[in-house]
Amino acid sequence: MSAFVHSYARSFLETSPAGYDVAKFLESAGALARAISGNPSLRAFVSAPAVPRAAKTEALAKLAEKAGVDPFGQRFFQVMLENRRLLQAEPILQAIREAEDARQGIVEGRVVVASPISDEERKTIEGALAHRMGGKVRLAVEIEPAILAGFVAHVGSHVFDGSAATEIERFQEKSKGRTGA
Repeated sequence: MSAFVHSYARSFLETSPAGYDVAKFLESAGALARAISGNPSLRAFVSAPAVPRAAKTEALAKLAEKAGVDPFGQRFFQVMLENRRLLQAEPILQAIREAEDARQGIVEGRVVVASPISDEERKTIEGALAHRMGGKVRLAVEIEPAILAGFVAHVGSHVFDGSAATEIERFQEKSKGRTGA
């Protein structure tokens, strides 16, 4: 990540109003950032020196409103536009998420499961891991049918393997030394 990314994140968090819903902002702002980065015409429009700033400002305001970005967040996006950092919105938003997570004591993790799980199941796993880790955990879910059932969770440098595939391997290893049936 570029050095300016962290200064934008710090500035955002230091100037946000008391009780500001950073998670809600990140959700809507992420949609806006993905729309900008995913559209070559829009990227060219916001970065073209020949396009008047007023046109860029107006277009960004309309896009931000459509994405559900609140007024404080819209002002932040306008600052990025003015400083020619709008095309780096995604890494800036990631830095905001990381800084807010650190402030809240939240650890990122990922859980690999054999098939899709419900939000309730994800929250149950998050709760169990949070209890085990002694803090808050936010999980990203990945699907990998090879684990058969159960899950494998990665939180920081910790791995919690409750997959059926691993249990089968453990059983096979224990069975190798035994004779008879």
